[in-house]
Amino acid sequence: MDSQQGIQLSDLGGILRRRGKLMVSVAGLVALTAYWVAMALPNQYGSYATVLVEPQSIDERLVQAGVRESDLTERLGIMTAQILSRQRLSRMIDQFDLYADYADDFQRQEVVDMMRRDVSVEPVLSELEADKRNSGDVEFNTFKINFRASEPRVAAEVAQSIANDFLEKNIEARVDQSQQSLDFMEDSIASLTRDLASVESEVKQVKSENAGSLPEEYSANQRVLQDLSVQAREARRALDLATSDQAFWKNQIIAAVSMSSPNDMNSPAARKKMLKAEVGRMRSQGYTDKHPDVASALQEIDMLDERMDGDGEGDDEAQSNSYAEQNAKAEENRATLRIDAARVEIERLEEQVEAAEARLAATPAVEERLDALARSHEYLSVAYRDFSQRRQQAVVQADLERKQLGEQFRILESAFPAPRPTSPNRVMILFVGLLMGVGAGAGAGLIAEATDTSLHQAKDLQRLVQLPVLAAVPAILLEPDRAARAKRNMIQAIVAVGISTFFLAGGLVTYFLVNGSPMESSAPGQEAEAEEVTISEHLGSPVERFWEGRG
Repeated sequence: MDSQQGIQLSDLGGILRRRGKLMVSVAGLVALTAYWVAMALPNQYGSYATVLVEPQSIDERLVQAGVRESDLTERLGIMTAQILSRQRLSRMIDQFDLYADYADDFQRQEVVDMMRRDVSVEPVLSELEADKRNSGDVEFNTFKINFRASEPRVAAEVAQSIANDFLEKNIEARVDQSQQSLDFMEDSIASLTRDLASVESEVKQVKSENAGSLPEEYSANQRVLQDLSVQAREARRALDLATSDQAFWKNQIIAAVSMSSPNDMNSPAARKKMLKAEVGRMRSQGYTDKHPDVASALQEIDMLDERMDGDGEGDDEAQSNSYAEQNAKAEENRATLRIDAARVEIERLEEQVEAAEARLAATPAVEERLDALARSHEYLSVAYRDFSQRRQQAVVQADLERKQLGEQFRILESAFPAPRPTSPNRVMILFVGLLMGVGAGAGAGLIAEATDTSLHQAKDLQRLVQLPVLAAVPAILLEPDRAARAKRNMIQAIVAVGISTFFLAGGLVTYFLVNGSPMESSAPGQEAEAEEVTISEHLGSPVERFWEGRG
């Protein structure tokens, strides 16, 4: 081959003749290695359970669900994150004894991550929506839970268990959310009740502390103030009149004193003096005190004494008082009493006027406080009525979820053991290994040819020495040479067969050691159905297990 010109089509025959065994050997080794690797990979059995999202059983126009019916993709993402949490997966690994070969060499979190990679949740789309699989607006109501394991029964049990977890989680989430909504409504109503009682108590306190200054008493206080003002004017008028009468009778006393004399027979003192003289005269004549005239005179004297003592004047002063003066003094005393009474009445009325004015002045502030409390009470009352209606709705919604009448997940297809492994794809591995072997063999032949500096043809020698080649002598093989070549070919064939047999047998042995079963085995349909029923009975109803757990 001319290294400067590269490989020519005319060189391919010589290359195959010289490097064919090398290329076949390399290609065979690579293909046999791929075969051994394919046989050494453990079988993985996939199983899935299909879950159907059933809508609410009750007409939504009658009862609206208390759980927000958000996008199913969003809810599945949330539930998947919760179900595939480390705690749940770790418990499932212990329950089904998963990844036992990795438990000693890997940490728990790494084993959990392995299980997460083997679990997948994907929607089930109809043929009409298959082209929307990669779009974000696709809607679906069915999804599958897939799981891969080294044993078909374990894969089916784990897939069914995860599907049941989805059902339980959906029930738990809806029941808890509806119950939390009901608890929130009840707490809100209790808080509003306390606030209403507090406002009502404050209203009672304001009214009790401001009795008489309430807005509804404003008109009555105005009328009372008007009546008190009228009474105060009448009392002042009475005071003025009594003061005028007092001054008048003082003048009358002065006039009566100036006009009276000590010998006035109309005065009590003069009459008493005259009666005493008459009694002395009758006694001198021998009359006793039992005589009618003497007794009458003595009785009149006693009456005059009582009258003079009632006027509060001494004998000397009484002797100088006339009837006109005594009458004037009595009228003056009555006027003085009226003045004192009028002044007391005026003071009382002024106090009542001040109190009424104070009540009227305090009414706007009290009205403002009561209006603020009334607004708060109205707001709280409206909120209380609204929350009471919402609480009734929450009670109905919680009862709806407890009776499993809302949107529910239902197992449409239970997981069943796969009749044959889903991975690895050994045919694909062998095909790729064959392609890689062909490529590796071709590459090895080309590399060997490119690094070979020996001359194989006459034209190679002519290009090397730049001289024409006159003749070429072909290789002459004698009988011993042919026998040696045949023997060498036989040995090489035996070695090739031995190596191929070793790889093929080693691959089969490795497969049996790793998987412990034939490469492909199909279980009868009846056996698969029996195992499916056994799995369902073993795992039990998710709804029953959910309510038993809450009980």
